[in-house]
Amino acid sequence: MTRSKAGNSAPEHKAANELALLDAIRGRDRRAFAELYRLYHPRLHGYLHRILSNRAIAEEVLDDVMFVVWKDARKFRGHAAVSSWIFGIAYRKAMTAIRKEGRYHALLDHGTDVNTVPEKASQDAELIQAALVQLSPDHRQVVELTYFSGFSYQEIATIAECPINTVKTRMFHARRRLKYLLPILAGADEEQDREQA
Repeated sequence: MTRSKAGNSAPEHKAANELALLDAIRGRDRRAFAELYRLYHPRLHGYLHRILSNRAIAEEVLDDVMFVVWKDARKFRGHAAVSSWIFGIAYRKAMTAIRKEGRYHALLDHGTDVNTVPEKASQDAELIQAALVQLSPDHRQVVELTYFSGFSYQEIATIAECPINTVKTRMFHARRRLKYLLPILAGADEEQDREQA
C-alpha cells in the first residue's frame, strides 16, 4: 500500500519550513526568528509549565531556550528534526532550573482559574499534576514529552541525549510509579471531599 502525496506533504512541508526558518536565523533574520518563536511558544510554554509548575520560571526558561536557538542556530547540523533540537535545549534548561531550585518536585501552581474548566476535568488535571510532581525529573520528562508533547521514544532519546532503551526504562518506571500514586491520591481527594461535606 502506498501513501498518498497529500498525506505526507503537511509534515514534510512543516519540517522544510522550520529548516528554512532556522537557516534564515543563522543569517540573523529577525523575522524568521519571530516566526519560529510564534510556532514554538505554545508547545514550549505548555511543556515547561507542566515540568516546572511555576509560570514565571517556565517563561524565563522559555526565553532562555529561544535565546539559545537565536545564538546557536549555526550549531544545528540537521542530524535530528528542528523540533527535537529545540526541545532538547528546553529539556536541558528545565533540568538545570530544577537543580538550581534544589528540588526534584515543583510546587503546584494554583494560579489556574478553576471556573474556566469543568469541575471533574479540573480535579482530574490536579490529580495527574499531583502525581507527576512526585516523579523524578527524568521520569517526569519522559511522560511529559510522550503524552503531552507527542514525541516518539526515538525523538525523546535525541532530546535527552540518551539511548532509546534508557527512555523506555524511564517510561516503565514512571508508569509503574503513577499506577501506584494515582489511586492513593484519588483516595485522599475522596476523603477530603467527605470531610468538607
